[in-house]
Amino acid sequence: MTKVDDVVVAPTPTERSDGTSAPRAAAGGGLIRRLNAGVAAAPVVLTDAAIAGFALWTLLYHLNLALDLRPSVVFAAWVVAVVIAVAVGWRLRSRRRVEEQIPSAAEPESATAGLGWPALLRRYALPVGAALGAGLLASFGTDSLTWWLAIALGVVAVVSTWTSLRGGMPGGSASVGAGSATGGPTTTPLQGYVVLAVSLAGAYYATLLTRVSLDDVFYVGKSVWVAERDQIPFRDFLFTEGALPGGSANPPIPSFEVFIGALARVLHVHAASVTWYLMLPLLAVFVIFALWRLVLRWAPRRPLLVFGVALAYILLVAGSPDVLNTYHLPRLTQGKSVFVHGLVPLAWVYLTDYLETRSRRALGLLALLSVAAVGLTTTAVILLPLLAATAAAMLLVMRRPREAALCFAAAAAYPLLSALLTRLTTSGLDNVIATYAEVLPPREIYGLSLWLGVLGVIAGVAMWASPLLLRPGVPRLLSASAALSVTVLLIPGVLVLGADLSGLAAVLWRVPWIVPLPMLVGLLAVIKLPRLAVANRVLAFGLPVALVLAFYSLGAPMWTGIVVADKPSWRLPETRKNVTFWITKQDLPAGLVLAPTSVMRAMPQVTTRVRVVMARDLYLTDYGMQTQFATDRLLLGRFADGSDPVPSVPEVAAALDRVDVSAVCLWRTNTIANDAAPALGLVPVASRKSPGGMICYRTTASGSTTSGG
Repeated sequence: MTKVDDVVVAPTPTERSDGTSAPRAAAGGGLIRRLNAGVAAAPVVLTDAAIAGFALWTLLYHLNLALDLRPSVVFAAWVVAVVIAVAVGWRLRSRRRVEEQIPSAAEPESATAGLGWPALLRRYALPVGAALGAGLLASFGTDSLTWWLAIALGVVAVVSTWTSLRGGMPGGSASVGAGSATGGPTTTPLQGYVVLAVSLAGAYYATLLTRVSLDDVFYVGKSVWVAERDQIPFRDFLFTEGALPGGSANPPIPSFEVFIGALARVLHVHAASVTWYLMLPLLAVFVIFALWRLVLRWAPRRPLLVFGVALAYILLVAGSPDVLNTYHLPRLTQGKSVFVHGLVPLAWVYLTDYLETRSRRALGLLALLSVAAVGLTTTAVILLPLLAATAAAMLLVMRRPREAALCFAAAAAYPLLSALLTRLTTSGLDNVIATYAEVLPPREIYGLSLWLGVLGVIAGVAMWASPLLLRPGVPRLLSASAALSVTVLLIPGVLVLGADLSGLAAVLWRVPWIVPLPMLVGLLAVIKLPRLAVANRVLAFGLPVALVLAFYSLGAPMWTGIVVADKPSWRLPETRKNVTFWITKQDLPAGLVLAPTSVMRAMPQVTTRVRVVMARDLYLTDYGMQTQFATDRLLLGRFADGSDPVPSVPEVAAALDRVDVSAVCLWRTNTIANDAAPALGLVPVASRKSPGGMICYRTTASGSTTSGG
């Protein structure tokens, strides 16, 4: 047998009993086998390659922080480095020996077969009851007492599960036996085709969503800046052209948006088109593949069913702002979304592979994942060390200090070093994120990640009872560590203390992200009751149906409040996009343009050549909301929108002068602002009919100009 990563492929010739080879199969049959093997191997090969490739880009990008080369030069160096890495990897792959597998001292699936009802109750009654009670109190409670009881029961659930199943947890004296490099179950061709079809469908559906994220003005705008100027905007690029510090929204370490911008420049394609038409579908395939890999690695049985229910949970419980699954297809071009739905599941996969097989390849991939995570989002600087610490702490409890140290170093060293260097080398403004945010209450944090009500009970049971649901051995160890860590962190006051020590209050509500929740929810569909064969046959069909119905009836799906387009498009309303492009084509004076706030948010996603007064009001927080710089822009935004309280003509005139506005574009429907134009010395230079009817003016101070049509 030959091996393609973790996919077993049968040899082409078959060997007879006398030692001779049977005739080689027909060319068509060999091609089909190779195709099947390739499809089955795709989730592993493509996700590992993506992790390694983006980690290499991030390393080069971070090196360039000192060199300050143009992004196009860094991109060319990355292409060369990838080619070299592929060549070296292929040579090493051909020489690599099959590594030894160290199997877990796992509890076999039939371990409960000989247990009577008293023994079963002693083993399962407390953890199951505690997990259910914790979920009910966390989801339906309304005061601090019910929250404290929920936390206490959550701890009881995890600890009692650990105690009752400790014989199934991996110990430090596992015997060594021959095995594969991955040591886990493999994707069959049928499963491979299903996963591939689902991922491609998800990729296409992602391009049809028109859900607008207000953060796109930064993420897409940064890529547009890189593509148009071939510069990395380390300082402010939304309000000024580098005159101000970068602010908390623009720390130097993420490399994701710069990669998209550099790729767009090389391809000579608009950066927004690269974002929405190329990167978005590729990322959708990546995160769905990552989910499948974790399901296959951790699920005890029926992985396709677990995978399907997990995807239904992601799709149908994703409509509210900032809840966990909203960071899937609706916001997947943001690095933090790729991190939580792609890299977190893969981190657990690599940890499982290493602890079960001692695979140096898995440990190396975990280290590369830590580099890639830092390149995606600053959130990884907090959450990846937390994830690593939870696994390491449990390994220390299991008296496996060497594995604990290696796993923690591989997953956490680069994020922690990056955070330290950023603190030491950037201005205080780059870390001001904590100055205008407070830690959310624990129950609110629970609701953002696990929801409340019945859906909160489902997610809570999935998290706190996860060691009972998973494949025995390392998966139970890791899920127990993650569930216990999140439970402890949700004790009132713990995150407040963490915010005081770290200065990262605004993002600590994301700590439950270290739990791979969609996969754990999917596991509820394959619950199997000991000694109840008839009941299990009913549950095999009833549980998945009941879960999906609950998601559908109680959740908010991805398409809540948005239009699903009939063809791929940018995530901008069509009229707003057309108006924004129309403004860029006008022969307006050089300088800042004042327009309705929705249009000013769209402008950085279209071009950096037209500078606007206020790309987004939230980002003014970094520069002081009470400063003249901020108050002038907020006042002008109200004037351009025609919103209350409407500023007076003298106030607007003074603000236009201080901000140095050269052109003003107003909706035709904004009669108050248009009527005030003559008194403000605004001279009309261009007009547009509905839809998106607009009039553009130049200020008297900007001099004469001609209309572009």
